[in-house]
Amino acid sequence: MASLAGTLLRAAAQKAAERAAAAAAAGAAAGAAAEAAKEARRRQAEAERARSTPIARTETQAKAKEEKCKECPPDRGVVQMRKTNGWSELAIAYQARIGGMPMTNGAIAEWVYNGVAFDGFDSSQCLLKEAKSRYDQFFDMWGRPHLFWGDGEAALINEAMRQGAAAEPRPPTRLRWHFMEPLSYRHFSRIIRAAYPDVEVVLEP
Repeated sequence: MASLAGTLLRAAAQKAAERAAAAAAAGAAAGAAAEAAKEARRRQAEAERARSTPIARTETQAKAKEEKCKECPPDRGVVQMRKTNGWSELAIAYQARIGGMPMTNGAIAEWVYNGVAFDGFDSSQCLLKEAKSRYDQFFDMWGRPHLFWGDGEAALINEAMRQGAAAEPRPPTRLRWHFMEPLSYRHFSRIIRAAYPDVEVVLEP
């Protein structure tokens, strides 16, 4: 009987020790969790203080100023309707496709910026556009302007110069001339790029 009692006492003592160890482990885990939560709150408070410092406010203001500098100046332009009486259907369709401006019966919208009209404007690219369709008819097979064109060449060059001067500041403002046909593209691209190297001139049939 004494041996049985001793065995029972040892078993009870072992269980008590196990319960004590489990309680200690649980207490340690709870303490660690509380400490982690306390550390997280401390770091959050430090972050809040950092955001409210003069340096942080200055950085925020600088970022806002940088975003403001990305604004597109030609957004301040206005729409102007231009009559298309006497235009060919091809010329109207090409300008509408390149410019992307709305049309009505007998008129097409253009974008006026700095007092100069452009065939189109894409605000997302800060891009002013000009479309030239049927101009190869004014050149001979060697790419030289026909004499019968008269002052037509000078008028087109003058238009390019006025647009180049108005499409400011560059960047962010961009200006792109689109030519539908190759002879007129080759001729005028050299002239425009010589005057304004940052003006884009493309061949787009």
